Amino acid sequence: MERTYSKDAKSCVNKEILLKGWVERIRNLGSLAFIILRDCSGKIQLIASKDRCDLNKIKELRREDVVEVVGRVVANPKAPDGVEVEIKKIEILNKAEPLPIEFLGKIETDLSKRLDYRYLDLRNRKNKIIFELKSAIVNFARDFFIGNGFIEIHTPKIVSQGAEGGSELFPVLYYGKESYLAQSPQFYKQLAQASGFEKVFEIGPVYRAEKSHTSRHLSEFWGIDSEISFIESYEDVMRLAENLICFVMENLKKNCSYIFEEFKVDFPIYKKPFPRVTLKESFELLGKSGIDLSTEDEKKLGEIVREKFDSDFVFVTQYPFEVRPFYTMKNKENPKLTYSFDLIFKGLELVTGSQREHRYKILVEQAKEKGISLESIKFYLDAFKYGMPPHGGFGLGIERFVMQLLNLGNVREAVLFPRDVERLVP
Repeated sequence: MERTYSKDAKSCVNKEILLKGWVERIRNLGSLAFIILRDCSGKIQLIASKDRCDLNKIKELRREDVVEVVGRVVANPKAPDGVEVEIKKIEILNKAEPLPIEFLGKIETDLSKRLDYRYLDLRNRKNKIIFELKSAIVNFARDFFIGNGFIEIHTPKIVSQGAEGGSELFPVLYYGKESYLAQSPQFYKQLAQASGFEKVFEIGPVYRAEKSHTSRHLSEFWGIDSEISFIESYEDVMRLAENLICFVMENLKKNCSYIFEEFKVDFPIYKKPFPRVTLKESFELLGKSGIDLSTEDEKKLGEIVREKFDSDFVFVTQYPFEVRPFYTMKNKENPKLTYSFDLIFKGLELVTGSQREHRYKILVEQAKEKGISLESIKFYLDAFKYGMPPHGGFGLGIERFVMQLLNLGNVREAVLFPRDVERLVP
């Protein structure tokens, strides 16, 4: 008999079906027993009676036992989804030991403990659908890029040099040579522009050795990166990021409304074009001064922008060169500033991008200015000698996007098995 999933049982009334899944709850009334069976598609109520099946098998059941059930679907308005399955035969495929955590939400469990037993924590439907949303974002983003003539690339994750420099690198011993986990696909996105690809994107992992214990930082996260050639200004890059996000949002609204309803969160406010403010104007709105926005600054700015512009998104532009990577193009009118931006979403940096410096001599000087060894990035710099077009791009943090969409308290909740300063397992 072919397996039926719980969500499809409604279309099988008066038919015999085969179900497989986990025992979520059992209520034994002696001559009658009720079981809630859970599979990847949802839940269904089973009913067992002594005249239809062996109740001794039912008495053996414990929560989270894995079972196989053959039974007849019957209509019952009082049952979940209006149907239940009368058990004819039940087989225990695997027994479960007593559970180390309560994952159904009846008892509040510390996030760290939940992550220790993540495979159990994710049996909670609310936790599981976070990843349905994440999967949808990735698929809609890919649809956007492919539909707009982009090529998907896959860049190395073992590299000789970090794109951002500094101490945020994970060293790797590579056949006796010093190497690192990729901090960003940046150099290779740009080499694709030197190759004449013109429009590329990548969806892949990024590694940052930041010794940060905040609710928004991870040591391993997934990003959506893009790079495009022959741009007129960094406005072209901002429009690309804006169009991508609006495309994803429209599709989430059409296809994933049940997730927002489950989390009881309102859909974000957005409309094109997103508001744009310079970093200087941002600090004026905040009533202070500075060269970069702190976590608290971003949060407060998000609140101000929502009130002032009726938007949950805002581009902050023209960051100083001293807080941007060496490959960022400087502002012609004020070389202390750059043609760069961050996109703040509900008070959190979501996207970072810029127009890149494509002129070899200027790029070399900017690398020297940042104290970067030219020899260490020679493979990268050489690509600018042979006809590099004007170009720019951005990177978007997928887990942060999910976190802000669902108002999650910690970005780790948007990661299947998080990696941070302390956590290397499971």
